[in-house]
Amino acid sequence: MPCWGPHPYAKPTRASLFPEPHPDPTAGAAIRFYDLDRTPPATYTSVLAEPDTFREAYWLDHLPICYDDEAEYFLLPRKKTCNWHWNNLKEFEQEINRLPQGPSWFRETIIVNGDQDNKILDFWKRDIIALIRSLLADPRFIPHMRFAPERQYNSRTRQNRVYGEMWSGKWWWRMQNLLGRYATIVPIILSTDKTKMTVFSGNQQAWPVYLSIGNISKDICRCPSERATLLVGYIPVTSLNNISNRKAQSEAGRQLFHTCLESILEPLKTLSQTGINILCADGGVRRVFPILAAYIADHPEQVTIACIRDSGCPICWIPPSERGNLMARYPRRDRRQTLDALDDYWNGYSRTINTLGIRPTRPFWADLPYVDISTCIATDPLHQLDKGVFGHHLLNWTTALLGLNEMNRRTKGMPRFQNLRHFAQGISVISQWTGKESRALGRTFLTIVAGYKDSRLVRATRSIVDFMTCAHKREVAQSDLVAMQNDLVELELSKGVFVNEEKSNLLADECRFNEIPKLHSLTHYPYLISQLGAPDGLSTEITERLHIDFVKKPWSTTNHVNPTQQMIAYLENREAWAFLRAYMHNQGLVLDPQFRDASEDDDNDGDNEEGDLVDAAGGGKDGVSWQPAPTVRIAKRPSLRSSVKGAYLIQTLQAKDLIRATTNYLRSVHPTRTAFPISHDTKFQVWRRCKLLHRRLPFDPTLDPQTDQVRAFTTSTDLEGQVLRAGHFDVVLFAPPVPDPRQQGLHQLEAGRIRAIFALHPRHHSLSSEKLAYIERFTPFSARPSTSSLLYTTQHALQQGRRSAIVIPLSQLRMTCHLAPRYCLLNQNLPVSLSTDLLSVHNTFYLNKYASAWLFSLLDYWENKCN
Repeated sequence: MPCWGPHPYAKPTRASLFPEPHPDPTAGAAIRFYDLDRTPPATYTSVLAEPDTFREAYWLDHLPICYDDEAEYFLLPRKKTCNWHWNNLKEFEQEINRLPQGPSWFRETIIVNGDQDNKILDFWKRDIIALIRSLLADPRFIPHMRFAPERQYNSRTRQNRVYGEMWSGKWWWRMQNLLGRYATIVPIILSTDKTKMTVFSGNQQAWPVYLSIGNISKDICRCPSERATLLVGYIPVTSLNNISNRKAQSEAGRQLFHTCLESILEPLKTLSQTGINILCADGGVRRVFPILAAYIADHPEQVTIACIRDSGCPICWIPPSERGNLMARYPRRDRRQTLDALDDYWNGYSRTINTLGIRPTRPFWADLPYVDISTCIATDPLHQLDKGVFGHHLLNWTTALLGLNEMNRRTKGMPRFQNLRHFAQGISVISQWTGKESRALGRTFLTIVAGYKDSRLVRATRSIVDFMTCAHKREVAQSDLVAMQNDLVELELSKGVFVNEEKSNLLADECRFNEIPKLHSLTHYPYLISQLGAPDGLSTEITERLHIDFVKKPWSTTNHVNPTQQMIAYLENREAWAFLRAYMHNQGLVLDPQFRDASEDDDNDGDNEEGDLVDAAGGGKDGVSWQPAPTVRIAKRPSLRSSVKGAYLIQTLQAKDLIRATTNYLRSVHPTRTAFPISHDTKFQVWRRCKLLHRRLPFDPTLDPQTDQVRAFTTSTDLEGQVLRAGHFDVVLFAPPVPDPRQQGLHQLEAGRIRAIFALHPRHHSLSSEKLAYIERFTPFSARPSTSSLLYTTQHALQQGRRSAIVIPLSQLRMTCHLAPRYCLLNQNLPVSLSTDLLSVHNTFYLNKYASAWLFSLLDYWENKCN
């Protein structure tokens, strides 16, 4: 008898999400349940399942050595009691080959007709239904799997919908309505990307096809070691030189691509409509409907998938002459209209495909039910945003306006911040930008151009950087989609600043924007995100990372002659080991490194010893705006093992007003006391760093808990003057001793630069035993952000012509922040080098809210809550 109900693991992705389940209670429900036998396969009772034998065998087979060197290992003398069961390498390999493997590989022959002879190609693939079965039956994924769609909101009012995982998007909900009761949709996610075997391989290339399903969380699918994204085939890569006509050769190459994909997806032509019963890892048998939902590809493959010319958009019918208009809206491509135009062409009428910009290629999706190619093609933030609109176009245009020397000067002089890349040599030394480098530059780029004489450049930069920030969120709210639309409008109104026919790196006229397809692609982000979920789960970065495991490593083990079959043998070997290792880990027989927690600590200088925890005073929810209240962690023992005199802090750490500021602090603690024994000779205990441990943001729990490092130490060098460790004096936001109750959000805090982290000598603990910070203050932030950049400003706080300083307990620290110089006011004759400290030399600054996702989210919350 059919049984249904909420899936036992069908909890929201995070606790603070407010889900709305699909109204059909049978959506994703099991038809029946079985008690699954959890005993291991019989082959795992072999000697390879013995822990000691497994470790040695796994180590040997994964050594990067040749066959002959591996064979020599079996010639080593061994004790009779040694658990080594093979006499030679052949026996060892036979044992490995008996291990369970994934779905089998098949070779299919494809014939490409030429002018005089035909080319016979081998196409290797795996059964897509068998791969789907293996993913649904894998018990590792059960806690991260969903079988039914849901709408998700970020508050109980259910006014702001959130799009994160694929099951939160509109596409799955719509498909569920179409298929009806007891339907379990499995959204198929395909990805392809032609890649070189290696930079030294000449023209040898591979064209892998990867498969994942939307039922598994994107955080799992993004991790190659989880094996939630599988290799389904290798498309043949050949020159097709048996066809003399270049145009016909290109068309044949595109048709070969579609033919291979059609072969892979052949079972979906019927099963997407009829469904198939599949046993899932929780013991439930479900009526599964595998439907192609998303395709991850870069722009050249996107136009190939959509069967259109390079000048067209794979998603909508916008003409090439309108593509540069970011406010233009055209209907999305209609599947039926494309297929009808192709039918006209094959019936001898070619005018339709020429008018619509369609290529004469039979698409692989022609007979796939429910496939809407205008929704299927996923966003590509890596190539379209990071390396495209920002990393190529905006960077080149801005460099042309500011000048290369000035861009280098500004990036070199940018103050450092934790986890923020510093371009020590400027940007001119980077010839080819990676996505990671582009995103790192984007976190400071607005502060670099802010204050430019033409405000259109600042507004255009802000709109692109804001758009990038929203597109890279793990969960995108409906309000973010509205903000992205507004960013595009702002960019459209400001992009004229990049038109100047006299400068070579700028555009000659407005029509040149029509030649940038990546710019137009941004207009489809809000729609595609609402359909398929956040872009980070459908990024081409996932595909490029998979190339290492599925192309480059396997190719390196072959003799490079007809390598595909050798690569497959290598992959089957690695897959068998992965299955065995997962079993051994689940049984508690081995400790898998991928399950260990590893954290990196920059600038490790020995101060990471577990020490005192100091709870911040106040914080939390203050008035109407939330305030951070971190726990302060500091080492038990000072970094300098012996106490130092106040003169050391004054001269070495530049805590110039230490004596007066410390005395003022002690006077606030002991208001009735008149004299305090603080002088240049007073001994202090000094620490190089402390940490601020933050909890999750209650209004943005998608972000991991933040740990701020607060550092205060000088540059250290060796005997030859070479820098061993760069000095850091971080900027923090702290609660002032006398807060203003009328202020909210950011204006409840002040910025200051940490010059010293210290405590009084134990003999003076009767005065104060707290850990203290000497801070050079900045003025309160501007009441309103600047008009164009929307960044808050501050400057050095002065007292009688000197930097104003204060000593406060570490418990008053709230968070670190990044201040960037207002370069428009910087002395143009000031030389800037790696040793230039613009936080001291310059005196006016922007608060850079893009320095970290945590800081951006908090400042965005304050702006919306308090304004």
